[in-house]
Amino acid sequence: MASLRKHLAKFSVEAHDLYLNQSVPYLEEPPDPLEFYRDWICPNKPCIIRNAFSHWPALSRWTPEYLREKVGSKVISVAVTPNGYADAVAGDRFVMPEERRMSFSSVLDIMEGKVEKHGVFYVQKQCSNLLQELPELTDDLEPHVSWMSTALGKFRPLHMFRLDPRHTTGCLHLQLIMNNSRVGTIHQLKQKENDH
Repeated sequence: MASLRKHLAKFSVEAHDLYLNQSVPYLEEPPDPLEFYRDWICPNKPCIIRNAFSHWPALSRWTPEYLREKVGSKVISVAVTPNGYADAVAGDRFVMPEERRMSFSSVLDIMEGKVEKHGVFYVQKQCSNLLQELPELTDDLEPHVSWMSTALGKFRPLHMFRLDPRHTTGCLHLQLIMNNSRVGTIHQLKQKENDH
């Protein structure tokens, strides 16, 4: 394992020397689809795009109160871990979260500290939890990100909703299928902005 880590560390340094930025650049708005494909997708370089979804109603609507009213009684899949790490390597094992079924309001109660439970609870499920479990929220979004679909040359519907407390940690991974994880952080981002 030490040899593997040594080689990965060396690869990381070489990748930065050859083509990666020292930090992830911010774009103030979505780029032209061709530019996005050429400058970011093809070279497999990360970027953070501000204002990409600022016109979505979800940004102003998705508060705990709104979500309780809209989907509070819905029973959904909830991931639970002892420490916030899931789908990640822990020691010499790859760990996955426990999945439970509970109402959306119950999850919000735990995240807001109204109810104490052991573990870290968050809403995330691969393979279309937005469309399968929370279709009521799709009116607050566009069905796909048009400039991204154009850049990829393929319609990529939004299909994943993620809502997690601040202390969860996801491991670095590649999303081969575009998902909606960025929307799941809308409330968290709004909360952080309000804290400053």
